Amino acid sequence: MSPHCRVSKTMKKIQLEYLKGLKEQTENTIKEKSQETNIFVNVAVVLVVVILVAFSLRVAHDMIYYNKSMSDILGIKAAAAATNAAELIHQSHTTVNIRPNTGFTFTLKFNNTGDSTWTKDKVYLKSSTTALKFKHNFWPDPYLPAQLQEEIVAPGEAGTFVFALESPPSLNLNYSGDFILVNDNVLISGGGSNVIMNVVADPENMVTETTPEENNTDSGPTSNDQQMAMCSLNFRIAGLIDGTESGVDNTTCVQEFNLPAEGPIMRVGLFYSDEIITIRNTKAWQVLNENGTLLASIPAEIEIPFFYNNETKEYSFDFIDQTIRTTSYLSLKNINNGVYTTTSYHNSPSYNSNIDYNDFIGDFEIRHNDSKDRTWVIEILPVETYLKGIQETTNYDPIEYLKTMAVAARTYALYHYDRYTKHADEFFHVDSKFDQVYKGFVSMQIFPRVGEAVSATSGIIGTYNDKIIVAPYFSRSDGRTRSYSEVWTYEVPYLISVPTPYTEGKTLFGHGVGIDATDALNRAEFDGWSYDQLLKYYYTGINLEKIY
Repeated sequence: MSPHCRVSKTMKKIQLEYLKGLKEQTENTIKEKSQETNIFVNVAVVLVVVILVAFSLRVAHDMIYYNKSMSDILGIKAAAAATNAAELIHQSHTTVNIRPNTGFTFTLKFNNTGDSTWTKDKVYLKSSTTALKFKHNFWPDPYLPAQLQEEIVAPGEAGTFVFALESPPSLNLNYSGDFILVNDNVLISGGGSNVIMNVVADPENMVTETTPEENNTDSGPTSNDQQMAMCSLNFRIAGLIDGTESGVDNTTCVQEFNLPAEGPIMRVGLFYSDEIITIRNTKAWQVLNENGTLLASIPAEIEIPFFYNNETKEYSFDFIDQTIRTTSYLSLKNINNGVYTTTSYHNSPSYNSNIDYNDFIGDFEIRHNDSKDRTWVIEILPVETYLKGIQETTNYDPIEYLKTMAVAARTYALYHYDRYTKHADEFFHVDSKFDQVYKGFVSMQIFPRVGEAVSATSGIIGTYNDKIIVAPYFSRSDGRTRSYSEVWTYEVPYLISVPTPYTEGKTLFGHGVGIDATDALNRAEFDGWSYDQLLKYYYTGINLEKIY
């Protein structure tokens, strides 16, 4: 072995021994530091415990001897609790003269004068024991006659309660009952109401006290100051319907008829065709026969062709890989509330070809009639929905004018619904063109203020001598309207000639009977006439009654 190799081995041995010693020294140092750290942590924990115990003793001392709350001790100021307060601003009846066992609609409105928000699921009226004698079958609970109508009523806004009352069975004066407004079963300060019933055999000979709404003080005819005491309307369609409206003469008929909130179901003749009729829907829908037998369940956005064969007297349509035939008319059910598009039918205005009034949201019937040998597409939908698709006005007209035309259109529609004679042989009440211009779902989207006017006058119709009026209207007069007898030969007492100064010197456009739309629009815009004033001017001597 060379001297160089022996020196290398010796150096490696020395290096290994040095590293071993360094490792042992490092481990001892870490162990000593760890012990020191543990001592420090233990001391810190003990100190924290001592501080917490001392603080707890001080808190207990202050709470016991000085009656302080934890918020006081910590210096935290608690937020003020929300207050529940209300002010009665409208009561439809205060004293009522009424026959025994007779129902009527009762309306209360309260201002939210507190700083808590009212919600429909928590704010409701409770009946005191004195009011139990006025319980109506429509109450959800003997002590819960009504819930808040609005979804949310913020502080400063008004909440509405509409419900039915029924008079006791025994004759007596001064039956008195109290109602209490509560929020989550907590009394709302100022939320009380009292009503008195005089149960008599002949209420017509006693003055019925009501709380009238404000009357318009502008020129022109004014609303009746009092509502009629009882419902006497001779109307074939007949439950509880609610609400009162400024300018309405009678709301007691809401107790007599059994109509849903959206009114009766109208049948509207949309169009007829001898060709193939193609239809699709944005959601799944069904085809049934006239007996309600399911013929097909159609997926969304699948276009289906329908045809009536006049030779075989059969309805047919193609679905998947088969043709379904039946001698029964076809009922198309919009079971998922989608939107039908009649893709074979187009109805675009001349001013905008991008608009196509061929979307509808009711149910459909495809039905042939032998009377006129036509195959109609008939839409079936509530009258209030139908009215929102009528296009006799625009989105820019004054709201009182829009409300006027909404009531006139509703009255006209329900007149024909009630009689069901004009189009009975074609299985619908009104058509979409010659009766009233109806454009369906697209029009509802383009003219939303028309829908607002319909909602604001929901259920209100014109009547004369306890019968619904026919309610004609037209585009423009020439200084006066025409009486019914001038145009259609016999007299109708509420359709007489009246002056129309805003169309003086113009050319008559339309039949001239009833509402002059141009004159009415100008009276609403420039003279401030309300819808009830306008209706009672053109339809002389009528009453306005709310039937749902």
